[in-house]
Amino acid sequence: MVEVTLTITDAVAADFGGTPTAVARQLLEAAAVEGHRSGRLSRAQVRELLGLSWHETEEFLAAHACFRHYSLEDLEEDRRTLANLPAR
Repeated sequence: MVEVTLTITDAVAADFGGTPTAVARQLLEAAAVEGHRSGRLSRAQVRELLGLSWHETEEFLAAHACFRHYSLEDLEEDRRTLANLPAR
């Protein structure tokens, strides 16, 4: 585990909830959102970082407009896979 210490002014801290616990959580969540949006953090890493369940992570990311990364290549791969499935 890595522990990080930040020093911010009381005025800035007030914008993030005022208490050290609230400030820490707000900043951790902001880092998780930015980390996921930039591609540095996977959904699993966000879940681990924030201590959330799978469903809570999905809700958290959706609430912050962090949608699943699904490229055209992903779509094409899924289409190939579906085309190769045996018919029932």
